[in-house]
Amino acid sequence: MKRISFLILLLSLFLTNAYSQAFINFTRFNSPLPDNSVRTIAIDAQGRKWFGTDYGMAIYNDTTWTVYTTVNSGISDNSIKCIRFDGAGNAWICTQLGGINKFDGTTFTVFNTSNSGIASDYVRGIAIDSNDVKWICTDNGFNRFDNTNWTHWDISNSSLPINSLGCVVAESDSQRYIGTVNGGFVDMFDTAFVTYNIVNGGFPDNSVLGLVIDNVGYKWCATPAGGLIRFFGTTAYAYNISNSTIPSESFDAVDVDSAGNVYLGSFDKGVVRKQGNNFISYNTTNSPMPDDIVYSIAVERTGIIWAGTSVEGVVRIDEPLFVLSPEIASLPEYKIYPNPVKDLFTIISVQTDVRSVRIINTAGQTVLEQTNVSLPQTIDMSALPSGIYFLSIVSNGRAVSKKVIKM
Repeated sequence: MKRISFLILLLSLFLTNAYSQAFINFTRFNSPLPDNSVRTIAIDAQGRKWFGTDYGMAIYNDTTWTVYTTVNSGISDNSIKCIRFDGAGNAWICTQLGGINKFDGTTFTVFNTSNSGIASDYVRGIAIDSNDVKWICTDNGFNRFDNTNWTHWDISNSSLPINSLGCVVAESDSQRYIGTVNGGFVDMFDTAFVTYNIVNGGFPDNSVLGLVIDNVGYKWCATPAGGLIRFFGTTAYAYNISNSTIPSESFDAVDVDSAGNVYLGSFDKGVVRKQGNNFISYNTTNSPMPDDIVYSIAVERTGIIWAGTSVEGVVRIDEPLFVLSPEIASLPEYKIYPNPVKDLFTIISVQTDVRSVRIINTAGQTVLEQTNVSLPQTIDMSALPSGIYFLSIVSNGRAVSKKVIKM
C-alpha cells in the first residue's frame, strides 16, 4: 500500500510540474516585459520573439530580454501595433503616434508624416512582398513604399471603402488583401480595390482585425463579430457558433502553422485552435490562461504558442504538456444584468473585490475603466454607441471576459 501511495505521489508531482511548464506567463512583474498589454507578437528567422506592448518593445531569445522604449532608444513611440521583417532581417515596427520605425538591430529609422509620404502617424499594419515593397495600413488610408517613393490611396482617390485600415497580407507582388475597421474585406489586385462586406453579402463582418495566408492560399480572417472567416477566390466561409464547435465569434488575432492548424486570439475565450473541423479553447476556466482576452498570437515552428493578453502579459503554451480540465480552479462566477443593456448594467459575484473592470470595444480599445471595484457594481454605458463590447474583470491574477451588447 505504501509503495502504491508513493507511486501516486510521484505521478502527481510529475503531472504538476508538466502542467506548470505547459503555460508560462511572463509579465512586467516577473520579467523585463515593459507592459502587460501585448498588442503584437512576431518571430524572426533566428527564432527570437518580438513583443510589441502599450509601453515599448521587447525581444526575447528564450534566455535573455532586450527592451526598447522612447527613454532608452531611438524608437519613435512606445505604443506598438505591428512588427514585420523584410528579407534583410530588418524589423518594421508600426506605432500609434510615431509612424513606422525600421530597425536594423542598432538604429531606428523613423518614417512619419513630417519626413515622408506616409498617410498618418497612426500605423496599424504592414506587409512586405518579395520585391521588398512595403504595404502599409493607417487610419488615413493605404500606402505603398518601395524604399524610395510613396503612393497613397484613400476614399478620395480610389475605391477603398474606408480610410480606417487594420491589417494587410501580400499574397504576391500584385495581390494584397486588406482588413478594414468597419469597411469590410478588401481584395487589391495591382491598383484595383474590390470590397466584400455585409451590405453586398460578400462577407459576414465589416471589420477584420487579424489576417494570415496559409500554405494552400486560404486567407484566414479574425473578426470581432463574425467568427473565423476563410476566404478563397471570391468566396468567404464563416465558422461560427451555429455551424461549428468554435467557442466564440469574437476574434482579433490569427496565425497558422505549417500543418494548416489555425490559432486565434479571442475577446472572450482566450486562445482558440482549429485542427481540421475541431476547435479547442484555452481560457481562464479550463487552463492556467491568466486572461480571456488575447490581443496577439504567434506560433513557432516547434509548435510553441505565444499569446499576448490584454492585461496579463504574454503566455508561452506548450500544448503536449497540458491536458484540458473541465474547470482548472474554483474561479468566481460573474453575472451581468441586464444584457443586452440600454444604459446601465450591474455586475454581481461572490467575489466582492476586484482589481479593475474595463469595457473594451471590438477594435481592442478600452473605452471605460474602473479600478478597485467592490461588487455588486453598476456600470454606465449610456455614453457609448450601440454595438458589441467586452467586459474584462481582473481579480486574483486572472482576467475574465464577458460579452456585452449595447442597444
